[in-house]
Amino acid sequence: MMCSKLVLALAIVAVTARHAASGSTVGEGTLVTGESCRQTGVLVFYRIKLVTSWSKKLFPKHYPEFRPPPHWSMTFGQTHNASFRLFEMKQAASVPVATFAETGQIAALEESLAQQQDVLFDEFRLPKIRKGKGASEATFFVDGQHSSVSFMTKIVPSPDWFVGLDSFNLCSRGRWIDRMTVPLHPLDAGTSSGLTFTSPKWPTNPPGVIERITSRYPLHFASSFFYPEVKHLPAIAHVTFTKIKEYVNHNNVHKKVKRLKHKQRSKLMKKLSQETPTVTSGYAGAYAENAVIDETLNAGDCRVSEWTAWSPCSQSCGLGKRNRMRSVLQTPRPGGRECPPLTETQWCGSARQCTVQDSYFRW
Repeated sequence: MMCSKLVLALAIVAVTARHAASGSTVGEGTLVTGESCRQTGVLVFYRIKLVTSWSKKLFPKHYPEFRPPPHWSMTFGQTHNASFRLFEMKQAASVPVATFAETGQIAALEESLAQQQDVLFDEFRLPKIRKGKGASEATFFVDGQHSSVSFMTKIVPSPDWFVGLDSFNLCSRGRWIDRMTVPLHPLDAGTSSGLTFTSPKWPTNPPGVIERITSRYPLHFASSFFYPEVKHLPAIAHVTFTKIKEYVNHNNVHKKVKRLKHKQRSKLMKKLSQETPTVTSGYAGAYAENAVIDETLNAGDCRVSEWTAWSPCSQSCGLGKRNRMRSVLQTPRPGGRECPPLTETQWCGSARQCTVQDSYFRW
């Protein structure tokens, strides 16, 4: 009998330990999960730093010395939800992606992305790196519904080669990544048949798919990355994501971000849900502050008017706020419910750059 009680006690301890390890507890039928980066109302500020390692020592074959010397285009990226793909390996490149990979021009990409603002959240651009080895950085915002980041940078000179990431998720196991470095390898957009850095741009007909360039692909001795004596090429670049700050509803986000250096500020895209004038849940849109749930009122409860229209955003680019208000129609009677908040605030703004970017160099 004593042995049976000991076994039962050990089983209970084991079950409790499993729940504790998973960050959850059980109580009266309620499962409480641990902290999650999917929670509503959190805005996270990240820094992205691109470090390139294109040198004659690492990649001596066909290393371009003149006209033009090795360098990198500006980096063009965005944060988005899980439904967006900038590019996909083993799939044909879109026309805007192919244009950027071949020329470094972003106009077609900008036009394409402007039609997908419902899935995009923020846009960022890293300055050009004028040499084969160098570094460039920028900042951006993500939130629980838009936790993925994608970007691409053209290798110059090259037919249609670039480096980049597609849909890298900064939310890992329910938590925001504090710091992560990812090696980058050259990618072939599949739209130009040149084999060397400075070869003419011969269109691939029909177009191929996006492939990673390796020491044996393309399998041709003339390829600038063809090093059959090694198994793996060294990374030609690395990208590091560093979490700077998490903002929640009660933080004064606007003032804190305004204090950051101009080059560190990223831009928020307008949320479609901000156009909805009524409150049907705990939050109005994605980032409403002090929102209340509409419930049936008793005779002695405070009564308030409908919300006014949203005010214009305080910023035309960058991070701003907008407000709406309502007034008290009936003050609460003794025992009645107190009045809810009479003002409501949303974050707003635009992912568009506040400053005009210089045009891409010609070569």
